[in-house]
Amino acid sequence: MHADGAERLSFAEKLAVEAGQLAKSYLQRDDLGVRSKGVLDWVTEADLATERLIRRGIRSAYPSDRIVGEEEGGESARTGTKGATWVVDPIDGTTCFVSGLPSWCVSIACVDEAGRAFLGVVHDPSGAETFSALAGHGLTVNGHRISVPDKGITDGLVGVGHPRGTPGEPTLSFLRRLFAAGGLFYNSGSAALSLAYVASGRLVGFYESELRAWDALAGEVLVRESGGWSSDFMGNGLLTTSQPMLAANRACVAALWDLAEGVLEGWSRPERYDRQ
Repeated sequence: MHADGAERLSFAEKLAVEAGQLAKSYLQRDDLGVRSKGVLDWVTEADLATERLIRRGIRSAYPSDRIVGEEEGGESARTGTKGATWVVDPIDGTTCFVSGLPSWCVSIACVDEAGRAFLGVVHDPSGAETFSALAGHGLTVNGHRISVPDKGITDGLVGVGHPRGTPGEPTLSFLRRLFAAGGLFYNSGSAALSLAYVASGRLVGFYESELRAWDALAGEVLVRESGGWSSDFMGNGLLTTSQPMLAANRACVAALWDLAEGVLEGWSRPERYDRQ
């Protein structure tokens, strides 16, 4: 972790709130400037303007760092170069944003030279909540320390996302197994916000068969720092590939892993484990 981690976290929190305010201002306009990137995959002028604001802020404060964003891309090099890499999604949940639904957020993560995400901020402008975490320092929501409670699959809802442009399987297989286990699912339309909800105990877990780094990394830090378990998105050292994502509180992670059988091959199956 960078020695200036606390300073970076404070900077990222303020930047995420500022970016959220800018994005929210676009909702007052008659034309969001929506352009299609595919079926139910849209980019708006708000996405582009918000990412530009974030990039300007990072370049001003940390000119030697790299930036990877959903809308404007970034360096595709393998991690291991000098300096940190900021991974940003200016509006995660654009479909909800365009549809006038409140389930969207700003997601900012920071990855060290070794390829480890050590800082995560997810700001929800609609709910006026900022979820933030720094490796080794725990999770806070609007500055208040939170730890994830241990709950089973049937003690709450499991967040489930489905990647656009992919076959119904393996999402349908996961859902069938979840229903058979007596569980229920929730799809917020924003993976980053769902992971923040896992970290804060509002969801017992989250699963998606393919996710991109800008959707996953901030939430991964939040979950781990809250005392939960998350798959290691950066396990292969790449920022540009899609990866499956599973996160949960510690009481139900092994059970959720079994529901995702076949998707998470290559990773060690987590057992239920107690807090250290």
